[in-house]
Amino acid sequence: MTVRLLNSAVMPQEGFYYARKIDFETFKEILKEAVKEGELKSYIGYPQNIELIKKWTGIEVELNRDQTVLIDGDKMLVMKLKYRVANPQDKGKEVCADDFEFMLIDYVEEVSL
Repeated sequence: MTVRLLNSAVMPQEGFYYARKIDFETFKEILKEAVKEGELKSYIGYPQNIELIKKWTGIEVELNRDQTVLIDGDKMLVMKLKYRVANPQDKGKEVCADDFEFMLIDYVEEVSL
């Protein structure tokens, strides 16, 4: 199992997804545990998000804009802005944890019905 860290909630392929909101503290705990267990793979594509994660947890994650590919049993740990930046010139302005929603999403390829 891999915990895939993302800055958006996506369904990149067919399968079944179970998404639930988590709080900021739970986000940090899951992130730290995934790093400790060697299970974290970053798909964070924005340097500002990388810096926020480092500020919040002390953990440096990789900047990675590759396409997310999931394997049965993976989890996605998501930090996504609560809003869409209306003016592209405002991208990169300072944000804080309160500007984000955090989610944990379980992925399975098939479900027996």
